[in-house]
Parts: sequence; C-alpha cells; structure tokens
Amino acid sequence: MSRLPQFRGGRRKGRVLIVEGGGMRGAFTGGALAAMAHEYPARNFDLVVGVSSGSCAAVYYVTEPPGDSLAIHRFLQVWRFELNGSKLMSYLNLLRGRQFLDQNYLIDELFGKKYPVKRERLNQKGITPLYVVASNMKTLEPEYIKATSENLFTLLKAATSLPIATRGRRTLGRDEYTDGGVMDPLPVQAVIDAGYEDITVILTTPRYHVHRPIGKLLSRIAYPRHKGVAHKLNRHMHVQHAKSYDLVNNPPKGVRMRVIDPQHTLPAQMLDTNILLLNHTVDMGMQAAYEALSNTRQPRGWWQFLKRIWLRPA
Repeated sequence: MSRLPQFRGGRRKGRVLIVEGGGMRGAFTGGALAAMAHEYPARNFDLVVGVSSGSCAAVYYVTEPPGDSLAIHRFLQVWRFELNGSKLMSYLNLLRGRQFLDQNYLIDELFGKKYPVKRERLNQKGITPLYVVASNMKTLEPEYIKATSENLFTLLKAATSLPIATRGRRTLGRDEYTDGGVMDPLPVQAVIDAGYEDITVILTTPRYHVHRPIGKLLSRIAYPRHKGVAHKLNRHMHVQHAKSYDLVNNPPKGVRMRVIDPQHTLPAQMLDTNILLLNHTVDMGMQAAYEALSNTRQPRGWWQFLKRIWLRPA
C-alpha cells in the first residue's frame, strides 16, 4: 500500500496543502491555487495532496515556477474556457466510442499539449512533492501515490475515474484504481497520522456542509462488477467526508488548520459545463484564497496582482 511520507522535521511543524475534488467544482480550486501561486507558491509546503479533480489543479500549482504571472494566467484558461459546452462532457462521446467524460481530452490534449504541464519538474530536487489519492479496487483502501514525470498522466486518469461518467477504473501498475474520493475524499486524518501539523485545506463545499450518502441503486450501477467498491460508495464515502470535515472544523490539539472554502454553494456543480458558471466559480476561488491568506500574511503587491487577473481583457 502506498502511504504518505512521514514528516520528520524536528521542532518545526510539517506544512501540507490538501486539495479536495468535486468534479467541475474544481474550478474553485483552480482559482484558489492560481491566486496562491503568485505570492504563496508550493515551496511554502512540505507536501501537497490532491484528490480527484483537485489533483489536476494541484499539478500546475506544484510544477509552475513561482511568481510567473503569465503561466498562472494560462493555467486558468483550462477552467475558464476549455471545459465548457461539449468539450469535456457530451453524450455524443458515447457514439464516438469514448466515455461521457473524455479524460483523454482533459489530460492528454490539455495537460499534455495545449497547456503542457512541466512534469519533468516533478522529478527535480527541491520541488514540493505531489501525492495523489487513488482508490484501490482490490484492497478497498485509499492509496497515496507520488506523482512523477513518468506516471503523472496515468495516475491522474486513475484518480479521476468518476463512475458512470468514465470507465470508472484505470490500471496502474498491477492493480485497478478508481476515483480517489471514493475511499478518502479528504485525507486530513492520513496527513495528521503522517506527522503534519500545519495544514491548509481547499474545500469545494462550505466547511460545514453535510454530504449525503450515494444511493444504493446508483452505487451498484456505478460499479456493477465490484460490489465491494459499490458498498464503499454507498456506506462509507459520506461517513469519511463527515469525519474529515469534523477534523477541519475541530482540529486536534497542536494542529493548525487554515481553510479556504466557498461561503455558500458554488455556481458550478459536479457536472456543470456552463462557461458563465465556471468563470464565476473560478473568481470565487481566487477571492476565497485571498481572504483566507490575508488573515495571516499581507504580501506586497497581492491585491494588485488579483486585480490584474480579475480585470483581464475580454
């Protein structure tokens, strides 16, 4: 089983960023990370952990050079203009022999070609390591897998294998994996168990949101050949969510928790592809990150940077 690396930093608290998933709600995460990247880049953390669509946004945050405004602006184009309409999700994909949600378009075309991830940086010394949560369909346990230049695209496809919308599974090494959120939708406990005590978490629902269980019938439809995974989706996922959110709101003694979350339900939901909703959600993510981080730090030029991004030319 792949686990998170233990933090052994002496007296200093281990600093980690956890990025929640949520399908197209990841536009909020994209905006938050773009805002953070300029004045609070990944090098401020010892570890970044991404779940589902959160890992897609996190990989740019980890690999882009800090302070590169042009790179940050280009990264936001993915969420603002490349996932709307039928580009990513379409019933016509089924007639073309593809899945409803076209992972090849998202990862191979966008991340690989049009907005290429600098994945070679994942192997460089000094780069903050990115770990991605994937759900092992055989062991029924979450695994926390380090992203490398070699495994990145396959790992992202495994970690974002939403049931029904995609094949629901990907082979990685010898095992099959599904969306990381099924087994551990927000790995706060895993991070604490690994010794990290200074935690920043980006949520895609308000911090006091109560997640409902996935229905038993829908869970069986999602994983018709994997009863154990269907059971986890139906009986376990919302419970794990509740435990993680409780830790966020009531961290253990000695653990510092910084939360970036929407104040209310996001305009863009899990399968929304409306360009106006996506852009509004991106802007909300940027604003939430600014407000959360400005409470602890007042970086020079921060507000001016945000205005440059928000007031970009039409």
